[in-house]
Amino acid sequence: MEITRALFTSVWIKYKTGNRKLFWGRTTRKLGTMLEAGIPLLSVLDVIAERETTGLHKNQWKQVSRSLQAGVELHVSLQGIIPSAGHVFYTMVKAGERSGTLPAALLDVADYLEDEYFFEKKFKNTLFYPLLLLVAALVIVYALSVLILPMYETLFRGFETELPLATKMMFKVGGCIPYLTAVIPVLAIVVWLLNKKGHSFIIPGTGKINRTRQLIQFCSVLGRLLDAGLSVQESLLLVKTFFKDRLMQELTAQLIFAVNEGRRMFPVIMTSKLFPAEAAKMLEVAEESGRLSEMLAYLTQMFKKELEERIQQYTKLLEPALVLMMAGMVGFVAIGVLLPIFDISSQIH
Repeated sequence: MEITRALFTSVWIKYKTGNRKLFWGRTTRKLGTMLEAGIPLLSVLDVIAERETTGLHKNQWKQVSRSLQAGVELHVSLQGIIPSAGHVFYTMVKAGERSGTLPAALLDVADYLEDEYFFEKKFKNTLFYPLLLLVAALVIVYALSVLILPMYETLFRGFETELPLATKMMFKVGGCIPYLTAVIPVLAIVVWLLNKKGHSFIIPGTGKINRTRQLIQFCSVLGRLLDAGLSVQESLLLVKTFFKDRLMQELTAQLIFAVNEGRRMFPVIMTSKLFPAEAAKMLEVAEESGRLSEMLAYLTQMFKKELEERIQQYTKLLEPALVLMMAGMVGFVAIGVLLPIFDISSQIH
């Protein structure tokens, strides 16, 4: 009973908070702004608890306040808040606490989370129309194969005449489609499981988009952690836990090994082939000059612009391709239906 109640509470809180990154971005900005204004931390937590609209949220923040009064550090106390903010968030808050720059660290985390949220939102909005066309195409194909084609097949078979090749092909393909649509959920589950285990599965044509997205995350997270005062070794260890992609995990593991041995990161990055050559060279210069975090921030913005261009190019190609595919399907069905009608009418005359 307790397990069921805890599960229900967790799901309910996640539903009420909405997007995790937006929730933590806004909440962290409130924390950082009030602390920077000189308000004591416990008073800040009381203000946030009072502003919450649900009892569940109020209790969570009151529990954080009680933990702090008991001597627990803030980054540990915040781990009781649902939804979880993630390892990167807690580590950056921890670094701010230990270095005495908590307000600045919180505002930096807020910037990072809000940037991630709005970038992901823009990414999804860009792909919305092509995905809508794809879903419409699948619905049209399914409706034709289940509702329209069986009716015409029964009608034409009743005339006991030889059907044109295009019509026969249409009926055979239409008969297979209901079975193929049943396979789609199974394939979706398999892809989800593979991605969860770190096997990279990509939609055809989106390989460079996915890779650029991962480079943005790598540069952004590593740069933020270095700015928060963490060492390169500590930052890379956290970055490694951030990625599920096997290639990015391998790259990070190789970088950790190189840094632990006192070697530079540039040779590892260059040989990995994951980074463009010019980006790898820029990191080499930054590493030698001791301005790695600044260069990572610059590369993050550079890769974001590159990703936006790639997405726009992809959607410009995808949208007309989907429209042509839908027109081709409808045209194929129209030809398959009209040909036997013309044959039958000519025989009658």
